[in-house]
Amino acid sequence: MKIILVRHGRPDENDSANPGDPPLNNDGRRQAGAIADLLSLETIDRIVASPLRRARQTAEPLAQRIGRRIDVVDGWAEADRFGARYRSTETLRGLGQEEWKRFLTDPIRYLGGDPNRFQAEVLGALKTIAAEGHTTQKVAIFTHGMPINVVLSRALALNGFVHFLPGYGSVTRLRLRSDGGIGIISINESAHHALATPIASTGS
Repeated sequence: MKIILVRHGRPDENDSANPGDPPLNNDGRRQAGAIADLLSLETIDRIVASPLRRARQTAEPLAQRIGRRIDVVDGWAEADRFGARYRSTETLRGLGQEEWKRFLTDPIRYLGGDPNRFQAEVLGALKTIAAEGHTTQKVAIFTHGMPINVVLSRALALNGFVHFLPGYGSVTRLRLRSDGGIGIISINESAHHALATPIASTGS
């Protein structure tokens, strides 16, 4: 089975209506369109998304393009899903070296989650997708930076969680082997964004 992990597009950090679960901003919508342009050229058998708004909105253009539903799976949510305000890694860096170091030291707890439970939920969601599908299936999963890190860390047998900084709208490709192992095809693909059509500003 082939798995395509897509990090959501850039959200609107200044959204006052839903600060903890913001929608995509204009750049994020452009990134979502670029992902749809890329993946609609492939045979995608299933689309899965985190329940968070930014992931679901990133999946929507592809779902509309290829006529498939979006299966929402809680296990692909970010560790900050119950937080009061979304903050990007750029924003966290901007808070100063000490705050950034505190985030890197224990990122899951920093975002409000429990590391062991979070890891188990992400890997459990991946295992369920493997069990529900078949070896020739290709599944696109729209998720977040930390779940992508969990899966890659397991695939590479790395300690800790934060080894990669997936870009907004990036694509990471995996192959699930029959022995339960995870093979890595690519990490953090982003060339598709250079071909995206700009979206006019709507004021958000």
